[in-house]
Amino acid sequence: MTITTLSILPTTAVTESPVAEPPEIDLSRLHYRADSLRRLATSVDPILAMSYRRRACELELEMWIHIVRSGLSPEDSPLAA
Repeated sequence: MTITTLSILPTTAVTESPVAEPPEIDLSRLHYRADSLRRLATSVDPILAMSYRRRACELELEMWIHIVRSGLSPEDSPLAA
């Protein structure tokens, strides 16, 4: 039986990969989806409507987070119109 120590194991070169940039978020698409869910909530069962409204709020919060992280104030965002 042969015992191999870590010092004599072959090493592989590790290349440093650049940090991946996060994907660009389409804020107008998030905004459209949130509005769509709010409109749908008016025509479905109350329990489902609550879920639709909750998801719309989550999407709006995600938009707000991306706007703030980008350095814009919410008033200067493309969706402030």
